[in-house]
This record gives sequence, C-alpha cells and structure tokens, in this order.
Amino acid sequence: MINNTPQTSDNHRKDNDKTETCSGHSNPIQTFRTHNELHKELLLAHKRGLALSRRPELQQVLERRKRAQSEQEDEGQSRTPLEDVLLRRQQKQLERDKEHEEKVQEENQMMEFVRVRQNLRKIHSAIQNKNNF
Repeated sequence: MINNTPQTSDNHRKDNDKTETCSGHSNPIQTFRTHNELHKELLLAHKRGLALSRRPELQQVLERRKRAQSEQEDEGQSRTPLEDVLLRRQQKQLERDKEHEEKVQEENQMMEFVRVRQNLRKIHSAIQNKNNF
C-alpha cells in the first residue's frame, strides 16, 4: 500500500501537467479569480470616476483653451455702451497719471541738477572771494 500512494500522487501530478500544457496557464481557477478581481476593480474605478479619459490630454488642453477664448470673446461682446465709455475714460485717466508721474520725476531730476548747480556757484563764489582777499 505504501507503494500505491506515491504512484497515485505521481499520476495526479502527471494529469495536472497535462492540463497546464493544454490550457497554457498554470491554474485556470486562479486565472478566473484574477480575471474576476480585475473586472470588479475596473467597475469600482468606473463608479468612482477614476476610469481612463476617452480623449487624449492634448485634445483636452486644446478644448479648454478654446472654451476660455470663447468666454473672453463673449465678455467683450456683452459690454454695454456705458461700460465701453467708462472703460475708455479709465484708460485715458491711467495714461494721464503715467504722464504726470513721468513729469514729476523729470522735475525732481531737474531740481536736483539746479540745486547742484547752485551749490557749485556758491562754492565757486566762495573760492573767488577768498582769492580776492
């Protein structure tokens, strides 16, 4: 009997080897389980919204840009005449403010030049007064 037990297990192993070579997989039951697990995982991901996007990333970016551009155009067209007038006035006021600031800066630079020149005249006249005495 002891001899029969190893023989039956060897026969059983040989049968398993035959099924492995026929199916091409190590164990069809395990393959079926992993397939089911994968299927369940994909269903859960789809329910959560984690499914892969259908469009390529580049196409999505281009669509976003087009959408943003069309929104900007809509905003530009939806202005009332009053808003246009106010916008023009605001731009003119900003230009005037810039010009005024530039003039003030130039005057400050000129005033500095004039002050330095006056100081030089005072120093020059003081030197000449010392030389005259």
